[in-house]
Amino acid sequence: MKNNILLIFFLLSFFPVYSQKPYIQYYNTDNGLPQNSVKDIIKDKYGFIWLSTENGIVRYDGNSFLVYKNFPLNSQRFTFFYGNAEKDSIFTTGEFGKGLLIHNKFPRVASINKYPNFILNHNTNYLLYCSNFSYAVSSGMNYYLNFKEGRYYLQEKCLIYEDFHSKAESRLSIRPIYKNGPRVFAMNELLFYIDIPSKKVNKIEKGKITDSYDIPLLRDINSKILWSQINNQTFIINKGTVYSCNYHDKQLKISKIITLDNVKDENFISVYFDEKNKKLYLGSSIDGLQIISLSDFVSVKRPPSKPESVFYATLPYTSSSVITVFGEVYDRHGLVENKGFKNTSSYFLDYDHAGNIITMGLQDAMIYQKAGSYKKSINLKLFLKDFFFKDGKYYALLKDLRNNQTPEFDGILTVFKDQSFLSPEKRIFFKNEPTKFLQLDAVNMLVGTTKSLYKISLKTNKIYNLSGAQQISIRNIIRSTHGHVWITTAGKGVYLLKNDKLIKIPYDTERNISSAHTILEDKNGYFWIPTNNGLYRVLESELLKYIQNKKYRVHYYKYSKDAGFNTNEFNGGSNICGNLLENGEFVLPSLNGLVFFDPLKIKNYYPENIYVERAVIDDKEQYFKNELYLDQKSNRIDLFIDVPYYANSDNVFIEAKLGNSPNTKWEHIGKDRKFSISNLGYGKHSFIVKMLVSDDGKFIYKKINIIIPPYFYQTLWFKIVTFFLFLWLLYLIVRWRISFLKKRNQELEEIINSRTQKLSDTVEKLVTTKEKLHKEVEQQKKLIGTITHDITTPVKFIALTAKGVLDENNFNRERIEKILTSIYKSSDQLYNFTITLKEYADIYTHRSDETEHYSLYQLIEEKKILFNEIAGKNNTVINNQVDQSLLICISKNILSAIVHNLMDNSVKYTQNGTITLESKAEGENIFLLITDTGIGMEQKKIDYYTRLQDNIDNEKLLLQKYGMGLHLVLQLLQMIGGKIIFKKNELQGTSFKLILTNKKR
Repeated sequence: MKNNILLIFFLLSFFPVYSQKPYIQYYNTDNGLPQNSVKDIIKDKYGFIWLSTENGIVRYDGNSFLVYKNFPLNSQRFTFFYGNAEKDSIFTTGEFGKGLLIHNKFPRVASINKYPNFILNHNTNYLLYCSNFSYAVSSGMNYYLNFKEGRYYLQEKCLIYEDFHSKAESRLSIRPIYKNGPRVFAMNELLFYIDIPSKKVNKIEKGKITDSYDIPLLRDINSKILWSQINNQTFIINKGTVYSCNYHDKQLKISKIITLDNVKDENFISVYFDEKNKKLYLGSSIDGLQIISLSDFVSVKRPPSKPESVFYATLPYTSSSVITVFGEVYDRHGLVENKGFKNTSSYFLDYDHAGNIITMGLQDAMIYQKAGSYKKSINLKLFLKDFFFKDGKYYALLKDLRNNQTPEFDGILTVFKDQSFLSPEKRIFFKNEPTKFLQLDAVNMLVGTTKSLYKISLKTNKIYNLSGAQQISIRNIIRSTHGHVWITTAGKGVYLLKNDKLIKIPYDTERNISSAHTILEDKNGYFWIPTNNGLYRVLESELLKYIQNKKYRVHYYKYSKDAGFNTNEFNGGSNICGNLLENGEFVLPSLNGLVFFDPLKIKNYYPENIYVERAVIDDKEQYFKNELYLDQKSNRIDLFIDVPYYANSDNVFIEAKLGNSPNTKWEHIGKDRKFSISNLGYGKHSFIVKMLVSDDGKFIYKKINIIIPPYFYQTLWFKIVTFFLFLWLLYLIVRWRISFLKKRNQELEEIINSRTQKLSDTVEKLVTTKEKLHKEVEQQKKLIGTITHDITTPVKFIALTAKGVLDENNFNRERIEKILTSIYKSSDQLYNFTITLKEYADIYTHRSDETEHYSLYQLIEEKKILFNEIAGKNNTVINNQVDQSLLICISKNILSAIVHNLMDNSVKYTQNGTITLESKAEGENIFLLITDTGIGMEQKKIDYYTRLQDNIDNEKLLLQKYGMGLHLVLQLLQMIGGKIIFKKNELQGTSFKLILTNKKR
C-alpha cells in the first residue's frame, strides 16, 4: 500500500510534457507493412525511419513504406538494430555470420564479423545486448555490451568490465533478473542496473557503481522497459502510459509522453521517439506499428453529458479561457464553468461597452449582466449581426425584422445614441442580409452582406458597391496591425481592399482558402486562416508580395487532424470566428471542439532533404547516384523523389522539370512523389527537382543527369565517320561525274567533230555540188543556147523548104526528090539530136550518187545485146572481153549512158569490122578500152574533144558541127570524175580509153 502511494505521488510529480489526446495512425499488413511484428525502430542520418520485421526491412519516409525483402539469406527474419546511425552504419541481425548493413539509405547483405552478435571470451559465449530485444530468455544466457572505451560482459551473477585501452578487467557482483532480458539499460555511455532487492537504480561507470536513484516507476514490476543503445533512448510503459527516461545533470528524469487507451503493455516490443517532429513510434509484436503525433494544439470537447461539441461564436472570458453561446467557459484543459445561457443562437456573441455579454435568441437580443455574474439577462427586440461602441454611440448591423413594412430591404446599418438601442440616430438600408462591418475612419464604413461589399459614407449616407457586378458573400472584415484591410468570403477566397478595389489573393493547392472564416494575426506577422478543411498559416508579407507581383507564388502551411484537431472543419458564419486571449493563445471553433494553441509555440515543419536515387524502369526497380543510365528501349521511366517528412504531406511542395531550358515548365509533384518520363531520346538530360523549405519561399534543388547512350549509328564518331565517308563518296561521285562529263564531252566533241566533219564534208559536197550544179547549169545554159541556135537553122530550113514547095506551081520529080531529101536529112538530124537530148535529160533526172556494186561485164553485155542487131546489119562483131569478176560501184546510169554513146558511135561508123571492149583494174582505177575498126575519127575532132575535156566550163560547144553524143559523154565523165582518151588507130578505127575511179562504199 505504501509503495502504491509513493508511486502515485511520484507520477504526479512528473512534468506533463504532452497531455492532450494524440493523433494516432495505425499500420499493419493491410496498409503497408510486410508483417505485423515490428522488432525494432531507428532513424538514420538521412532522416528515414527503419523498421525490422520477420518478413524484411521497411523504410518509412512519413508518406509511404518501402519494403526490402527477398535478400539472399536463409531467412528474412530480422531483429534489433545496432551500430552507429550517425556514421551511416546500421546493422541488423540475420542468419549466423551474415546480416544487413543499412548504408546510404539502402540495405544490403553484409558480413557482420566485425560487428558480431556472438563473441567468445575466456571460453564463454556472449550474446550482443544492445536493446530490450533478445533471441531468447533462458537460464545461463550471457550477454555483452559495447561502449566507446570498454565492454561489459554480463553474467547471471556478475558483471565484468574490460577496458579497451589497458585491457584490464574488473568484476562487479550483481543479480540480474532475466525477465525479457537483463534488468540493465544503457544511456549516454553509461550502464544502469535495476537492483530490485535494494529498490535502487544503480549507475555503473567503467565497472563501478557511481550513483544510485530511487525511481519507483523503473523498479515497478508492472513497468516494461524498452531501450535502444543505438538510439540512446529509454522508455517505460506502465498501464498504458508511455514515459521517457533521460539522464541529464547527473539525474535520471522520467517524463510522461502519452497515455493510451485499451492497450496491452506486453505487446509493445520497440519504441522510437522523434522529438524533432514530435512523433512517437510504437512497435507491437502482433498489431504492427502505431505512429502517435504529439502537438501543441489542444482540442477541447463538451462534457459527455452535453450535446455534440459543435462551436461557433465564442468570446475571451479570462486570460486563458473563452465563453460560448451556451454560457460554458473553457480553457485548454476543458470545461471550467457554466453560466447556463438558455435558448441562444450559435452565431452571435459579444461584449457591450460595460462588459455585459450580448447573445441572440430566435428573434431578440439577450444581454447577460456582468453585475449578476452573467446569470441574469434582459431582452431587446433586435436581430443583431454585428456591432461596436465608439465615442458614446453604438453602431449596429441589424437584420430587418419588419419585412412587412420594407420587404425590399433585408439589413440595416443603425447608429444608436446610447446602449438602449431605442434611439436610432441614423439608418441605412441594404437589400440583402448583412454579415460584418468595419469602421474605416470617422466618416466611412465597410459593410459586408451575403452578396456584396459596400462602402458607406456616414456623412452623406451614400452607398458604394465595391464588389461591382460580381456577387460575393462576405464572412469577415479584418484590419491587420499594418492597417491593411482583408476580406474573407464564403466560396470566393480572400481579398485585400486597396484604394477601394478588391484584389484577390491566390488559393492554396486544394482551394480550401476559398471558404476562409476569419484571419487571426500573431506577433510574428503570420495570418492564421481557419477553413472548412484545415487551418492555414501564411505571412502577410507574402500576400503583399503577390499583390505587387502576380507571378509571385504564395505558399500556405496547412495544419490538419494529425496536428491535434478532432476535425479538419472549422466553423464560421458567426460574428466572431476566433479569439486572441491575453495569454497569447488563439481559440478557434470547429465542428468537433474548441482548438486552443499558442501561435508562437506552434512549429511548422518543412522537409530538409530531398533524394532522387530510385527509378522504376519498365517495371524494374533501379538505384543510382547522381547519374541514371538508361537504354533507348526503355518505354516508361518513373523517377521517385524521396523526402523524409513526418508532418502534413500537403505542406510538401515539390516541382520538377526535365531539361535545363528556361522555357521548360515546372511540373507539380503529387503525393505519390513520382515523375514519369516516356520516349526519352538519347543524350544527356537534366532532371531538376526543387522543394520548398521555408515560409519565405526558399527552395532547395536537386539535379541528376539522365544519360541514354546512343546506338552506334547515333554516336558522334559514327556521324563524323559517316560525314567523311559521305564527303569521300561525294568526292568519288564528283570525280566520276567529272570523268563522265569529260568522257561525255569528249564523245560530244567527237560527235561534234564528226558531225562538224560531216557537215564540213556536206558543205564541201554542197559547195562541190553547187559548183557542179553551177557548171551543169552553165553547161546546160550553153547546151540550151547551142541547141536553140542549132535547132533554129534546120527547123527554119524545113519551114522555108516546105513554104517553097507550097509556093511553086511546077514540081518536077527531081526537084521534089531534092526538097524531100533535104527535109528528110534535116528532120533526121533534128530527131537524132532530140534523142540525144532526151538521154541527157534522163541522166540528170534519174541521177543518184548512191550506187551498189555491180558487174561491169554484165553492163557491157546488156549494151552488147542492145547493139548486136544493128551491128549485125553492118556485118560488125562486138567482142566483150571485160573481166567478168570485176565489180564496180560507179553510178550505173551515168556509166551506162557513156558506154551507150561510145558503142553507138562505134557501131554507127563501123562496117564489116569488129568492136572490142576490154577492162583493166589498177587499185581504185578502172580502165575501159573500146576499140573499133570503123572509119575512124578525124584528128580535128579528137583535138576538139580533148581540148573541150580539159576546159569544158569555158569552151564553146559545137553541137551543130560535131553532134551532141560526145559532148554528153564528156559532161557525164565530169560528173563521175572520169576521163576519156581519144586515139586514132594506126590501121583503122578509133580507140576510146575510159579512166574511171572505182570508189568503194
